[in-house]
Amino acid sequence: MDVKLTLFDPQTIQIQTEDMDYYDMMRDEFTRYVPGFRFVPAYKTGRWNGKICLIQEFRRTFPYGILMDYIRVHKEHFPRNPLKIDKEVLDLFRGPKVEINYNLTLYPRPYQADCIEAALKHTKGIIRSATASGKSLVITYIIKTLLENDQIEKAIIIVPSLSLITQFRNDMVEYGFKDEHIGEVWAERKQWDKNIVISTWQSLARNAERMSEFGAVIVDETHGAKAHELKKILSQASNAKYRLGFTGTMPVNALDKWNTKALLGPVIRDYPAGLLAEQGYISKCTVNMLNMTYVQEYKGEYNDVRDAVFQNKFRKQLIGMLSKKLDHNVLLLVDKVAKEGEVLEKYLKEKTDKTVVFISGRDPVAVREKWRNACIDKKDIILIATYGIFQQGINIPNLKYIILASAFKAKVRVLQSIGRALRKHANKEEGAEIYDICDQTKFFDKYSKLRLRYYDSEKFGIKEYKYSESCNNFNL
Repeated sequence: MDVKLTLFDPQTIQIQTEDMDYYDMMRDEFTRYVPGFRFVPAYKTGRWNGKICLIQEFRRTFPYGILMDYIRVHKEHFPRNPLKIDKEVLDLFRGPKVEINYNLTLYPRPYQADCIEAALKHTKGIIRSATASGKSLVITYIIKTLLENDQIEKAIIIVPSLSLITQFRNDMVEYGFKDEHIGEVWAERKQWDKNIVISTWQSLARNAERMSEFGAVIVDETHGAKAHELKKILSQASNAKYRLGFTGTMPVNALDKWNTKALLGPVIRDYPAGLLAEQGYISKCTVNMLNMTYVQEYKGEYNDVRDAVFQNKFRKQLIGMLSKKLDHNVLLLVDKVAKEGEVLEKYLKEKTDKTVVFISGRDPVAVREKWRNACIDKKDIILIATYGIFQQGINIPNLKYIILASAFKAKVRVLQSIGRALRKHANKEEGAEIYDICDQTKFFDKYSKLRLRYYDSEKFGIKEYKYSESCNNFNL
Protein backbone atom coordinates (compact mmCIF):
# COMPACT_ATOMS: atom_id res chain seq x y z
CA MET A 1 0.00 0.00 0.00
CA ASP A 2 1.30 3.46 -0.92
CA VAL A 3 2.57 5.87 1.72
CA LYS A 4 2.75 9.59 1.07
CA LEU A 5 4.61 12.27 3.00
CA THR A 6 3.19 15.78 2.78
CA LEU A 7 4.04 19.10 4.41
CA PHE A 8 1.74 19.70 7.37
CA ASP A 9 3.35 23.01 8.35
CA PRO A 10 6.83 24.54 7.84
CA GLN A 11 8.29 22.35 10.59
CA THR A 12 6.36 19.08 10.42
CA ILE A 13 5.68 16.34 7.87
CA GLN A 14 2.47 14.31 7.77
CA ILE A 15 2.19 10.59 7.04
CA GLN A 16 -0.72 9.69 4.76
CA THR A 17 -1.62 6.00 4.58
CA GLU A 18 -4.59 3.73 5.20
CA ASP A 19 -2.34 0.92 6.38
CA MET A 20 -2.63 1.07 10.17
CA ASP A 21 -0.14 -1.77 10.66
CA TYR A 22 2.45 0.30 8.81
CA TYR A 23 1.67 3.36 10.88
CA ASP A 24 1.83 1.47 14.18
CA MET A 25 5.14 -0.13 13.23
CA MET A 26 6.67 3.24 12.33
CA ARG A 27 5.53 4.68 15.64
CA ASP A 28 7.22 1.79 17.42
CA GLU A 29 10.45 2.42 15.48
CA PHE A 30 10.51 6.06 16.57
CA THR A 31 9.73 5.41 20.22
CA ARG A 32 12.45 5.23 22.88
CA TYR A 33 12.77 5.31 26.64
CA VAL A 34 13.88 8.66 28.04
CA PRO A 35 17.27 8.42 29.80
CA GLY A 36 16.65 8.30 33.54
CA PHE A 37 12.93 7.66 33.11
CA ARG A 38 12.82 5.45 36.21
CA PHE A 39 13.50 8.46 38.43
CA VAL A 40 10.71 10.63 36.98
CA PRO A 41 7.71 10.99 39.35
CA ALA A 42 5.20 10.46 36.53
CA TYR A 43 6.77 7.08 35.79
CA LYS A 44 6.96 6.10 39.45
CA THR A 45 3.25 6.80 39.91
CA GLY A 46 2.27 4.96 36.73
CA ARG A 47 1.04 8.05 34.86
CA TRP A 48 3.71 7.69 32.13
CA ASN A 49 5.41 4.69 30.55
CA GLY A 50 8.82 6.37 30.36
CA LYS A 51 8.81 6.59 26.57
CA ILE A 52 8.67 9.36 23.97
CA CYS A 53 7.54 8.92 20.37
CA LEU A 54 8.59 11.43 17.75
CA ILE A 55 5.55 10.64 15.57
CA GLN A 56 2.54 12.56 16.84
CA GLU A 57 -0.31 10.09 17.22
CA PHE A 58 -3.42 12.02 16.21
CA ARG A 59 -2.03 14.29 13.50
CA ARG A 60 0.32 11.56 12.24
CA THR A 61 3.16 14.04 11.92
CA PHE A 62 6.87 14.08 12.69
CA PRO A 63 9.55 16.82 12.78
CA TYR A 64 11.06 17.56 9.36
CA GLY A 65 14.57 17.10 10.75
CA ILE A 66 14.24 13.31 11.04
CA LEU A 67 13.03 12.85 7.44
CA MET A 68 16.22 10.99 6.42
CA ASP A 69 15.85 8.66 9.41
CA TYR A 70 12.21 8.03 8.46
CA ILE A 71 13.15 7.19 4.86
CA ARG A 72 15.90 4.83 6.07
CA VAL A 73 13.53 2.96 8.40
CA HIS A 74 10.87 2.73 5.67
CA LYS A 75 13.36 1.23 3.21
CA GLU A 76 14.60 -1.27 5.79
CA HIS A 77 11.16 -2.57 6.76
CA PHE A 78 9.05 -1.88 3.67
CA PRO A 79 11.42 -2.11 0.68
CA ARG A 80 8.59 -3.01 -1.74
CA ASN A 81 6.19 -0.31 -0.61
CA PRO A 82 6.47 2.94 -2.63
CA LEU A 83 7.14 6.03 -0.54
CA LYS A 84 5.95 9.20 -2.23
CA ILE A 85 7.33 12.50 -1.01
CA ASP A 86 5.65 15.77 -1.99
CA LYS A 87 7.71 18.45 -3.68
CA GLU A 88 6.93 20.82 -0.80
CA VAL A 89 8.70 18.44 1.57
CA LEU A 90 11.75 18.11 -0.67
CA ASP A 91 11.87 21.87 -1.13
CA LEU A 92 12.51 22.22 2.59
CA PHE A 93 16.08 21.13 1.83
CA ARG A 94 16.66 23.03 -1.41
CA GLY A 95 18.22 26.46 -1.40
CA PRO A 96 18.49 28.88 -4.31
CA LYS A 97 21.77 29.17 -6.15
CA VAL A 98 23.94 31.85 -4.57
CA GLU A 99 27.30 33.42 -5.35
CA ILE A 100 29.95 32.79 -2.71
CA ASN A 101 32.81 35.27 -2.41
CA TYR A 102 35.64 33.87 -0.31
CA ASN A 103 37.13 37.28 0.45
CA LEU A 104 37.28 37.49 4.24
CA THR A 105 40.64 37.76 5.99
CA LEU A 106 40.86 33.96 6.07
CA TYR A 107 40.28 31.73 3.04
CA PRO A 108 38.43 28.51 3.92
CA ARG A 109 40.17 25.17 3.87
CA PRO A 110 38.70 22.58 1.45
CA TYR A 111 36.56 20.88 4.10
CA GLN A 112 35.32 24.27 5.36
CA ALA A 113 34.32 25.30 1.83
CA ASP A 114 32.50 21.97 1.48
CA CYS A 115 30.56 22.67 4.69
CA ILE A 116 29.71 26.21 3.57
CA GLU A 117 28.43 25.05 0.20
CA ALA A 118 26.44 22.15 1.71
CA ALA A 119 24.75 24.46 4.22
CA LEU A 120 23.75 26.97 1.53
CA LYS A 121 22.53 24.21 -0.79
CA HIS A 122 20.41 22.29 1.71
CA THR A 123 19.32 25.26 3.92
CA LYS A 124 18.75 22.93 6.89
CA GLY A 125 20.85 20.37 8.67
CA ILE A 126 23.70 19.70 11.06
CA ILE A 127 27.39 19.92 10.28
CA ARG A 128 29.51 17.72 12.51
CA SER A 129 33.03 19.06 12.33
CA ALA A 130 35.64 18.35 14.98
CA THR A 131 36.33 20.91 17.66
CA ALA A 132 39.11 23.28 16.53
CA SER A 133 38.17 22.82 12.85
CA GLY A 134 37.15 26.46 12.45
CA LYS A 135 33.36 26.36 12.67
CA SER A 136 33.15 30.10 13.38
CA LEU A 137 34.73 30.88 9.98
CA VAL A 138 32.25 28.56 8.24
CA ILE A 139 29.31 30.22 10.02
CA THR A 140 30.63 33.68 9.18
CA TYR A 141 30.89 32.85 5.45
CA ILE A 142 27.39 31.37 5.44
CA ILE A 143 25.85 34.50 6.95
CA LYS A 144 27.93 36.79 4.76
CA THR A 145 26.79 34.95 1.61
CA LEU A 146 23.11 35.02 2.60
CA LEU A 147 23.24 38.76 3.31
CA GLU A 148 25.12 39.55 0.10
CA ASN A 149 22.67 37.53 -2.01
CA ASP A 150 19.63 39.15 -0.34
CA GLN A 151 18.39 35.79 0.93
CA ILE A 152 17.94 37.14 4.44
CA GLU A 153 17.86 40.48 6.23
CA LYS A 154 18.88 39.21 9.66
CA ALA A 155 20.62 36.16 11.11
CA ILE A 156 20.92 34.92 14.68
CA ILE A 157 23.69 32.75 16.11
CA ILE A 158 22.85 30.78 19.27
CA VAL A 159 25.74 29.83 21.56
CA PRO A 160 25.71 27.99 24.91
CA SER A 161 27.37 30.61 27.14
CA LEU A 162 27.94 34.33 27.63
CA SER A 163 31.69 34.01 27.16
CA LEU A 164 31.13 32.52 23.72
CA ILE A 165 29.06 35.56 22.68
CA THR A 166 32.13 37.73 23.18
CA GLN A 167 34.46 35.21 21.57
CA PHE A 168 32.23 34.69 18.52
CA ARG A 169 31.79 38.42 18.00
CA ASN A 170 35.55 38.96 18.18
CA ASP A 171 36.11 36.15 15.68
CA MET A 172 33.67 37.65 13.18
CA VAL A 173 35.30 41.08 13.47
CA GLU A 174 38.72 39.49 12.99
CA TYR A 175 37.44 37.79 9.81
CA GLY A 176 36.31 41.14 8.41
CA PHE A 177 32.78 41.98 9.62
CA LYS A 178 32.17 45.47 10.93
CA ASP A 179 31.60 45.49 14.67
CA GLU A 180 28.59 47.82 14.37
CA HIS A 181 26.73 45.20 12.31
CA ILE A 182 26.89 42.61 15.12
CA GLY A 183 24.57 42.72 18.12
CA GLU A 184 24.42 40.85 21.40
CA VAL A 185 21.37 39.76 23.37
CA TRP A 186 21.71 38.80 27.02
CA ALA A 187 20.68 40.19 30.40
CA GLU A 188 22.50 43.51 30.06
CA ARG A 189 22.35 43.97 26.27
CA LYS A 190 19.39 43.90 23.89
CA GLN A 191 20.80 44.73 20.45
CA TRP A 192 17.99 43.24 18.38
CA ASP A 193 18.31 45.83 15.58
CA LYS A 194 21.59 44.51 14.11
CA ASN A 195 21.94 42.40 10.95
CA ILE A 196 23.65 39.69 12.98
CA VAL A 197 22.63 38.88 16.55
CA ILE A 198 24.51 36.54 18.89
CA SER A 199 22.74 35.20 21.96
CA THR A 200 22.40 32.20 24.28
CA TRP A 201 19.63 29.61 24.46
CA GLN A 202 18.72 30.87 27.91
CA SER A 203 18.27 34.47 26.78
CA LEU A 204 16.29 33.47 23.69
CA ALA A 205 14.02 31.13 25.64
CA ARG A 206 12.82 34.29 27.45
CA ASN A 207 12.47 36.19 24.16
CA ALA A 208 11.25 33.47 21.80
CA GLU A 209 8.70 35.80 20.18
CA ARG A 210 11.57 37.75 18.58
CA MET A 211 12.70 34.71 16.55
CA SER A 212 10.31 35.52 13.69
CA GLU A 213 12.61 38.43 12.77
CA PHE A 214 15.35 36.14 11.49
CA GLY A 215 15.75 34.49 8.11
CA ALA A 216 18.61 32.31 9.34
CA VAL A 217 19.06 30.58 12.69
CA ILE A 218 22.41 28.97 13.41
CA VAL A 219 22.93 26.90 16.57
CA ASP A 220 26.57 26.52 17.58
CA GLU A 221 27.52 23.58 19.83
CA THR A 222 24.19 21.96 18.89
CA HIS A 223 24.82 18.85 20.99
CA GLY A 224 24.47 20.88 24.19
CA ALA A 225 21.05 22.31 23.43
CA LYS A 226 18.22 20.93 25.51
CA ALA A 227 15.34 19.64 23.42
CA HIS A 228 12.68 21.78 25.11
CA GLU A 229 14.81 24.94 24.71
CA LEU A 230 15.41 24.29 21.02
CA LYS A 231 11.76 23.52 20.45
CA LYS A 232 10.61 26.67 22.19
CA ILE A 233 13.05 28.85 20.28
CA LEU A 234 12.92 27.30 16.81
CA SER A 235 9.17 26.79 16.76
CA GLN A 236 8.88 30.60 16.88
CA ALA A 237 11.36 31.06 14.01
CA SER A 238 8.58 31.00 11.42
CA ASN A 239 10.51 32.97 8.79
CA ALA A 240 13.82 31.11 9.08
CA LYS A 241 14.35 29.21 5.83
CA TYR A 242 17.94 28.53 6.92
CA ARG A 243 18.23 26.42 10.08
CA LEU A 244 21.68 25.04 10.74
CA GLY A 245 23.41 23.34 13.62
CA PHE A 246 27.15 22.94 14.23
CA THR A 247 28.76 20.49 16.61
CA GLY A 248 31.91 18.48 17.13
CA THR A 249 30.08 15.55 18.71
CA MET A 250 26.65 14.05 18.15
CA PRO A 251 24.88 12.32 21.08
CA VAL A 252 25.11 8.53 21.39
CA ASN A 253 21.55 7.91 22.57
CA ALA A 254 19.07 7.52 19.67
CA LEU A 255 16.43 9.72 21.30
CA ASP A 256 18.94 12.48 21.95
CA LYS A 257 20.09 12.27 18.32
CA TRP A 258 16.53 12.56 17.03
CA ASN A 259 15.77 15.47 19.31
CA THR A 260 18.92 17.23 18.11
CA LYS A 261 18.01 16.71 14.46
CA ALA A 262 14.27 17.26 14.83
CA LEU A 263 14.22 21.05 14.54
CA LEU A 264 17.45 21.51 12.57
CA GLY A 265 17.77 18.68 10.10
CA PRO A 266 19.93 15.67 9.26
CA VAL A 267 23.72 15.55 9.46
CA ILE A 268 24.74 16.92 6.05
CA ARG A 269 28.52 16.87 6.54
CA ASP A 270 30.75 14.91 8.91
CA TYR A 271 34.44 15.68 9.48
CA PRO A 272 35.66 13.80 12.61
CA ALA A 273 38.80 14.72 14.53
CA GLY A 274 40.80 11.71 13.35
CA LEU A 275 40.29 12.57 9.69
CA LEU A 276 41.20 16.25 10.09
CA ALA A 277 44.26 15.43 12.19
CA GLU A 278 45.41 12.92 9.60
CA GLN A 279 45.11 15.64 6.93
CA GLY A 280 47.06 18.06 9.10
CA TYR A 281 44.27 20.56 9.74
CA ILE A 282 44.01 20.10 13.50
CA SER A 283 46.51 18.95 16.09
CA LYS A 284 47.10 15.24 16.56
CA CYS A 285 46.09 13.99 19.96
CA THR A 286 47.52 11.41 22.35
CA VAL A 287 45.42 10.33 25.30
CA ASN A 288 47.43 9.07 28.26
CA MET A 289 45.18 6.89 30.40
CA LEU A 290 46.55 6.89 33.95
CA ASN A 291 45.02 3.83 35.62
CA MET A 292 45.02 4.41 39.38
CA THR A 293 44.63 1.64 41.92
CA TYR A 294 44.27 2.45 45.61
CA VAL A 295 44.95 0.71 48.91
CA GLN A 296 41.50 1.50 50.23
CA GLU A 297 38.44 -0.16 48.73
CA TYR A 298 35.93 2.64 48.23
CA LYS A 299 32.32 1.75 49.03
CA GLY A 300 29.02 3.58 49.18
CA GLU A 301 26.84 5.57 46.82
CA TYR A 302 28.14 7.25 43.68
CA ASN A 303 28.77 10.72 45.15
CA ASP A 304 30.32 9.28 48.32
CA VAL A 305 32.84 7.26 46.29
CA ARG A 306 33.52 10.19 43.97
CA ASP A 307 34.26 12.64 46.79
CA ALA A 308 36.41 10.17 48.73
CA VAL A 309 38.50 9.26 45.68
CA PHE A 310 39.10 12.91 44.84
CA GLN A 311 40.51 13.49 48.32
CA ASN A 312 42.95 10.60 48.01
CA LYS A 313 46.48 11.86 48.78
CA PHE A 314 48.19 9.61 46.22
CA ARG A 315 45.83 10.83 43.49
CA LYS A 316 46.42 14.49 44.33
CA GLN A 317 50.17 13.91 44.39
CA LEU A 318 50.10 12.47 40.88
CA ILE A 319 48.08 15.41 39.56
CA GLY A 320 50.44 17.81 41.33
CA MET A 321 53.60 16.23 39.97
CA LEU A 322 52.14 16.04 36.48
CA SER A 323 50.98 19.68 36.49
CA LYS A 324 54.41 20.82 37.68
CA LYS A 325 56.34 18.70 35.17
CA LEU A 326 54.47 19.74 32.00
CA ASP A 327 56.32 22.48 30.13
CA HIS A 328 53.40 24.76 29.26
CA ASN A 329 49.99 25.84 30.50
CA VAL A 330 47.80 23.07 31.86
CA LEU A 331 44.00 22.95 31.90
CA LEU A 332 42.54 20.77 34.66
CA LEU A 333 38.85 20.00 34.21
CA VAL A 334 36.69 19.21 37.24
CA ASP A 335 32.99 18.87 37.94
CA LYS A 336 32.29 20.11 41.46
CA VAL A 337 33.23 23.56 42.71
CA ALA A 338 33.92 23.07 46.42
CA LYS A 339 34.79 19.37 46.59
CA GLU A 340 36.98 19.27 43.49
CA GLY A 341 37.96 22.67 42.07
CA GLU A 342 38.69 24.36 45.39
CA VAL A 343 40.42 21.22 46.72
CA LEU A 344 42.82 21.13 43.78
CA GLU A 345 43.39 24.88 43.83
CA LYS A 346 44.46 24.81 47.47
CA TYR A 347 46.65 21.73 47.02
CA LEU A 348 48.44 22.92 43.87
CA LYS A 349 49.15 26.40 45.22
CA GLU A 350 51.14 24.74 47.97
CA LYS A 351 53.04 22.44 45.59
CA THR A 352 54.12 24.60 42.65
CA ASP A 353 55.50 28.03 41.77
CA LYS A 354 53.26 28.22 38.70
CA THR A 355 50.22 30.50 38.71
CA VAL A 356 47.26 28.44 39.90
CA VAL A 357 43.72 29.73 39.37
CA PHE A 358 40.27 28.15 39.57
CA ILE A 359 37.31 29.49 37.58
CA SER A 360 33.73 28.25 37.49
CA GLY A 361 30.22 29.37 36.64
CA ARG A 362 30.22 31.67 39.66
CA ASP A 363 32.86 33.87 38.02
CA PRO A 364 31.68 36.64 35.66
CA VAL A 365 32.44 36.47 31.94
CA ALA A 366 35.13 39.16 32.25
CA VAL A 367 37.10 37.01 34.69
CA ARG A 368 36.88 33.94 32.48
CA GLU A 369 38.01 35.98 29.46
CA LYS A 370 40.89 37.41 31.48
CA TRP A 371 42.29 33.96 32.23
CA ARG A 372 41.57 32.61 28.75
CA ASN A 373 43.65 35.47 27.32
CA ALA A 374 46.32 34.97 29.99
CA CYS A 375 46.73 31.37 28.84
CA ILE A 376 47.33 32.62 25.30
CA ASP A 377 49.97 35.15 26.38
CA LYS A 378 51.78 33.20 29.10
CA LYS A 379 52.97 29.64 29.60
CA ASP A 380 53.21 28.98 33.35
CA ILE A 381 49.53 28.81 34.30
CA ILE A 382 47.67 25.90 35.84
CA LEU A 383 44.04 26.70 35.06
CA ILE A 384 41.45 24.67 36.93
CA ALA A 385 37.96 24.98 35.46
CA THR A 386 34.62 23.25 35.67
CA TYR A 387 33.56 21.22 32.65
CA GLY A 388 30.44 23.34 32.31
CA ILE A 389 32.27 26.51 31.27
CA PHE A 390 35.35 25.16 29.49
CA GLN A 391 34.20 22.04 27.65
CA GLN A 392 32.50 23.98 24.82
CA GLY A 393 33.83 26.47 22.33
CA ILE A 394 36.54 28.07 24.45
CA ASN A 395 39.44 29.01 22.18
CA ILE A 396 43.00 28.77 23.57
CA PRO A 397 45.07 28.00 20.44
CA ASN A 398 48.31 27.18 22.27
CA LEU A 399 46.71 24.87 24.84
CA LYS A 400 48.68 21.64 24.71
CA TYR A 401 47.94 19.84 27.97
CA ILE A 402 44.60 18.87 29.51
CA ILE A 403 44.14 16.79 32.62
CA LEU A 404 40.68 15.23 32.99
CA ALA A 405 40.69 15.28 36.77
CA SER A 406 37.06 14.18 37.18
CA ALA A 407 35.69 10.91 35.89
CA PHE A 408 32.83 10.99 33.37
CA LYS A 409 31.13 8.59 30.99
CA ALA A 410 29.22 11.02 28.73
CA LYS A 411 30.74 10.90 25.24
CA VAL A 412 29.84 14.48 24.35
CA ARG A 413 31.37 15.94 27.49
CA VAL A 414 34.57 13.93 27.18
CA LEU A 415 35.23 14.59 23.49
CA GLN A 416 34.24 18.27 23.66
CA SER A 417 36.66 18.70 26.55
CA ILE A 418 39.50 17.18 24.58
CA GLY A 419 38.63 19.49 21.72
CA ARG A 420 40.05 22.41 23.70
CA ALA A 421 43.54 21.17 22.77
CA LEU A 422 43.05 20.29 19.11
CA ARG A 423 43.81 23.68 17.58
CA LYS A 424 47.01 23.81 15.56
CA HIS A 425 49.81 25.87 17.10
CA ALA A 426 53.59 26.15 16.88
CA ASN A 427 54.14 24.74 20.38
CA LYS A 428 52.28 21.53 19.49
CA GLU A 429 54.55 19.98 16.89
CA GLU A 430 54.14 16.59 18.58
CA GLY A 431 50.42 17.11 19.07
CA ALA A 432 48.20 17.65 22.09
CA GLU A 433 48.57 15.57 25.25
CA ILE A 434 45.52 14.55 27.28
CA TYR A 435 45.90 12.94 30.71
CA ASP A 436 42.85 10.96 31.78
CA ILE A 437 42.76 10.01 35.47
CA CYS A 438 41.22 6.52 35.38
CA ASP A 439 40.21 5.47 38.89
CA GLN A 440 40.02 1.69 39.18
CA THR A 441 37.25 1.76 41.76
CA LYS A 442 33.56 1.09 42.08
CA PHE A 443 31.64 2.97 39.33
CA PHE A 444 34.66 4.63 37.75
CA ASP A 445 36.47 1.61 36.31
CA LYS A 446 33.49 1.15 33.95
CA TYR A 447 33.62 4.82 32.97
CA SER A 448 37.28 4.44 32.03
CA LYS A 449 36.45 1.59 29.65
CA LEU A 450 33.75 3.70 28.01
CA ARG A 451 36.13 6.61 27.51
CA LEU A 452 38.70 4.28 25.96
CA ARG A 453 36.08 3.32 23.35
CA TYR A 454 35.35 7.00 22.62
CA TYR A 455 39.04 7.77 22.10
CA ASP A 456 39.43 4.80 19.81
CA SER A 457 36.40 5.82 17.73
CA GLU A 458 37.98 9.25 17.15
CA LYS A 459 41.29 7.62 16.12
CA PHE A 460 43.26 9.33 18.90
CA GLY A 461 46.60 7.88 19.91
CA ILE A 462 46.24 6.01 23.20
CA LYS A 463 48.85 5.15 25.83
CA GLU A 464 48.05 3.36 29.08
CA TYR A 465 49.96 3.60 32.35
CA LYS A 466 49.46 1.91 35.73
CA TYR A 467 49.95 3.62 39.08
CA SER A 468 49.51 1.83 42.37
CA GLU A 469 49.17 3.54 45.73
CA SER A 470 50.63 0.48 47.43
CA CYS A 471 53.86 0.84 45.41
CA ASN A 472 53.80 4.67 45.50
CA ASN A 473 55.17 4.72 41.94
CA PHE A 474 55.29 7.99 39.98
CA ASN A 475 57.01 7.17 36.69
CA LEU A 476 55.53 9.89 34.50
